[in-house]
Amino acid sequence: MALEKCSAVIAWVCSSAEGASPRRDFIPTSIRMGNQVEMPFIGLGTGGIPSSEQKIEDAVRTALDLGYTHIDVSAGSHAVVGKVLKEYFETGKLTRKDVFITSKLPCSSHGTDSVENSLRTQLKHLQLSYVDMFLINTPCGFRIRAASNDLLATEAVYASITDTWKGMEKVYNLKLTRAIGVSNFNVEQIQRIYSSANVKPHNLQIELHLHWPQKEMVVLCQSLNVSLTAFAPLGSPGRSQPFNENKTFPIEDPLVLQLAEKYKKTPAQILLRQLTQRDIVVIPKSTNAKHLQENLESLEFVISDEDMKAMGKIKPRARVYHYVHRKKHPEYPFCELDDEYVWV
Repeated sequence: MALEKCSAVIAWVCSSAEGASPRRDFIPTSIRMGNQVEMPFIGLGTGGIPSSEQKIEDAVRTALDLGYTHIDVSAGSHAVVGKVLKEYFETGKLTRKDVFITSKLPCSSHGTDSVENSLRTQLKHLQLSYVDMFLINTPCGFRIRAASNDLLATEAVYASITDTWKGMEKVYNLKLTRAIGVSNFNVEQIQRIYSSANVKPHNLQIELHLHWPQKEMVVLCQSLNVSLTAFAPLGSPGRSQPFNENKTFPIEDPLVLQLAEKYKKTPAQILLRQLTQRDIVVIPKSTNAKHLQENLESLEFVISDEDMKAMGKIKPRARVYHYVHRKKHPEYPFCELDDEYVWV
């Protein structure tokens, strides 16, 4: 479906893009994707600002003990997460069906024939027979090679994202994953995948928060029945400085602070709820037990439509993650007007 043909559906999704909640009579804890697989609204992110293996392990244990049922596995953390999951399964604390595991295709494994091998390798480290969702992590493919100084270097390679998607469809049909999707794709790339796919994408994972709401993408995905997952839903407050001209994190926004006082919640809970209330999954990263608990509890209240609309009117600032080292790649996705704010 071309973007210009989406105007007919904007009317029924614009309230969600602007902030109004499409569901007010009950509080769901998960969203049902296009293939009927349910994904929990609150997940534990393991990417972003680097953490030690021990901190990741501790965070996964704490999250599972608190009742988390969704773990988003980043590159390099598969073995750690797999170790914890195996322990919890073997001791009877959890069963495989109790947890939703998301993993991603690395940029070095693009192309139809590379996807299955990459996923099987990750499954080996995770000590699982399948993941619940597998995403193409970036539209930019790279080849890793040895450099003259014995260090690893990368070079851009062009592998058609539609060809890579065929590999994703294969692992889905092999039941190595219960759902497939993409991450860090732009509107045109989503359209390209969607129009050529035999199995339509079930999910798009993107940077999405109060200061970078990506309203056009929200409208498009919800009109196509592609679920959305927000990484960095708090705007990465753990970084040393905000990445916008106003020098403020979303968690410091005056309206957010006002609403936190009104609802007797933390600013982080306000930011997470304004996303989940619009059917957007969130995967905030934290290694702090108190914050993990608060993130999970962010589902336990409802923000009024008036307050949701007020947050939806906040002017977009700048994205946090630009991946500028990929900017010369032919599939570099971030070519919007925000490129004047290049911070990382």
